[in-house]
Amino acid sequence: MARPPTAPTALSPTAPAKSVRTCRPDRTWFSICAAMFVVAWGGNQFTPLLTMYRAERGFSELAVNTLLFAYVVGLIPSLLLAHRLAARWGTRDPLVLAVPLSALGSILVAAGSHNPALMFAGRMSTGVALGIGMVVGGLALDSLSTTSGRAPRASAMSLTSGFAVGAGAAGALAQWAPAPTTTSFVLHGVLCAGGAVLLARSTTSTTRTRSDPQERNRTPLPRAFHLLVIPAAPWIFGALGIAYAVLPPIVAAELAGFDSAFSGLLCLLSLGLGFVAQRLVGRTPRRTGPTRLIGLSLFVVGTLAAAVAAATASVWLVVAAASVLGIGYGLTLVGCLRDCERSAPPGRLGTMTGRVYCLGYLGFGLPTLIAWLHSSFTVDTTTSLLWVAATAVVTNLAGAVILGITRRRQAAGVFAVPAAGTTHHPGVRRG
Repeated sequence: MARPPTAPTALSPTAPAKSVRTCRPDRTWFSICAAMFVVAWGGNQFTPLLTMYRAERGFSELAVNTLLFAYVVGLIPSLLLAHRLAARWGTRDPLVLAVPLSALGSILVAAGSHNPALMFAGRMSTGVALGIGMVVGGLALDSLSTTSGRAPRASAMSLTSGFAVGAGAAGALAQWAPAPTTTSFVLHGVLCAGGAVLLARSTTSTTRTRSDPQERNRTPLPRAFHLLVIPAAPWIFGALGIAYAVLPPIVAAELAGFDSAFSGLLCLLSLGLGFVAQRLVGRTPRRTGPTRLIGLSLFVVGTLAAAVAAATASVWLVVAAASVLGIGYGLTLVGCLRDCERSAPPGRLGTMTGRVYCLGYLGFGLPTLIAWLHSSFTVDTTTSLLWVAATAVVTNLAGAVILGITRRRQAAGVFAVPAAGTTHHPGVRRG
């Protein structure tokens, strides 16, 4: 059956964009997901190596967590500006740029394993690439999708699988392969080369997300986005930061030299369960609130379990806490992205997605904050985690309460009885 005609892709951000060379949108879809996969791999492969850099390079806890957070320095500007790149150049060119930028980050980190400044620069390059891949890749998938809810789900799963497999492979290579500070980054460079070739071969023309600047600037973002999605966003990747940056050092003394493998296992476990949770979320975004709310609730439960694990140094409790946090991450991410897709005004989806990811990645600062509180004010990890859980509850509850009050006032204003002598009949213009 022939499809009904659609608006030109240069004007419609939701029109299907086929590859000019192959006329097969499925191949373009796969290449975009592959590009998002490899940049996510690059973003997270450093995480299970934190223990190795502490033990073999003598880096302090604060230093390694700063390097973990370094790619957020490149990521946040990239997230905020990526939708403008898509509006100007379309989705293809920024994605083609993102993959080699991610490879460059791996090269710099591998070459600077004794030089924190060079590693910092490499992590920043990785962050820039990841920001472009997240926002522009999500917009590209949205332009190809004809089913509501499919694009944010595929975007979240592509990123989560890249985060999981990259971290798991890096942890295993660091534990058992030769040249542990180099091997995983070389592998990532090879994957980036393959991803770039695949993207260039399968995609010759994709959607521009251009919209009228005046319309875009005067269209306000939904109030629910500010009061429900924004308070939830920091805990998306905050959950992962706790799962595989805060938890492994707690039980390092119990691991008998398998620190890197255990860190990789926690990354793979938390992200793998997050991927499964995203996979099981229904395809129809009729009710996105429960998904986000369940994810946030699991984040709080996992953080409380992590606090108990920090007090008891229990390996099994660490594993359980990381598992719950991973599922919470997966559900919160999908819920927030679907909220954006469902409620975005014309031309504002890239802005809303970028802000979600931007605030989400600020959550990766939690390990650095916890390490700083411990070193500067001797605040123990258990107390810090309890404060994190309390903050998540208070901020999200406050947003929901404020939104409820606002909606009730609006409803009361709509249905208020006019005062005597001020009756206004529909269709009659007042003088």
